[in-house]
Amino acid sequence: MNEQLLRFVWKFRLFNTESLTTTSGEKVQLVHQGIANSDAGPDFQNAKIRIGETLWAGNVELHIKSSDWFLHHHQRDAAYNNVILHVVFKDDGKQAVRENGEPIPVLKLEGRINRTTLTRYEQLANRKKQIHCADFFPEAAEDITNSFLSGLLVERLERKVQRINEMLTESKGDWEHVMFRLIARYLGAGVNREPMELLAKSLPLTVYAKYSDEPMQTEALLLGQAGLLDQNFDDDYAAQLRKEYLYLKRLHQLEPLPRHVWKLLRLRPANFPDIRIAQLASLLIKHKHLFSAARNCFNVKSVHRLFETEVSEYWKTHYLLDKKSARVKYNIGTSTKNVLLINAVAPVLFAYGKYKDEDKYCEQSMELLETCQPENNALLTYWKSHSVQAKNAFDTQALIQLRTAYCENFRCLECRVGLQLLK
Repeated sequence: MNEQLLRFVWKFRLFNTESLTTTSGEKVQLVHQGIANSDAGPDFQNAKIRIGETLWAGNVELHIKSSDWFLHHHQRDAAYNNVILHVVFKDDGKQAVRENGEPIPVLKLEGRINRTTLTRYEQLANRKKQIHCADFFPEAAEDITNSFLSGLLVERLERKVQRINEMLTESKGDWEHVMFRLIARYLGAGVNREPMELLAKSLPLTVYAKYSDEPMQTEALLLGQAGLLDQNFDDDYAAQLRKEYLYLKRLHQLEPLPRHVWKLLRLRPANFPDIRIAQLASLLIKHKHLFSAARNCFNVKSVHRLFETEVSEYWKTHYLLDKKSARVKYNIGTSTKNVLLINAVAPVLFAYGKYKDEDKYCEQSMELLETCQPENNALLTYWKSHSVQAKNAFDTQALIQLRTAYCENFRCLECRVGLQLLK
């Protein structure tokens, strides 16, 4: 037993309510158990409880043991003077009192709580699996409804809005730079996402704008800032890029990232940082205003067109600088375009809608996710193996939120599936 479970039991009356009495023998009738309080103060507010012949209105405080009232020093806190009933799991002989010493009736629930609820909660608490209730999913999956997933998706987008707002503050309100940072981040594969975002942060877009009509200079700026032009090259084009960057570095007093931040181990060649940075350069050359372009994307196809670019000829036969390969897949692939939609375009549009208080952008964001193909990763494969099938990115983002925000933090008592299983 813990206080979170005890509050859950009280909230949903998952205990035997027949012949309730206080520890002193007075009859107790629950008219209304009160409204759960998530702020400071008593656990439940505005309860109505008949004790003896008197109908009381006020607050209810819950503890595992009756002595916990004193452990938490409630007898010295005026916020607890309006408590009409002290509900405990175990009575260890200490009766709660108000500031003036007046005793508060105590109701003990030990022996009254539904045994099935306790057994199921114990089963959930002892799970070592990714999803605590995985073994009960044939029963639980029915409760993963569209409305539940919608709520989870909004939670996830709201969490991303917090980060986007921080980025907006850092960039002094520049939505274009926020969009550029997120696109750069999610062009980077896994281990290189952080360096890609650092690269995007390293220069204001105004510097890139000066050279947007010069593909070589744009590539030189990005590859040089990434620290990938810090050596001599045999390839003429790579040597030219280095020469160009050294000039721009002196001109703009630039400070590149250290080369060691980039990782190649276990990456497919198409995800190597050199080719990804070349693709980022091609996006900058094609779109001077990526955020403005994204606001005009109302379906998946238009987002995909946004990311359709042509890298320079050199990158059609190179994944890495100075290392020629057979003709390579140099365009941004469909799966990467979907990653950019899910993690950059949709969250920024949602954040912009919140910022401007315009629902149309929030709706546009969610419609893009609803029409985008579902993501494919180990977690979502796990959900699928337990009877939960994601139809689109809307669903996959919601299921990721369920896992990371609820399952990982063992918030079963706040999860709609957990509530259904326990009730």
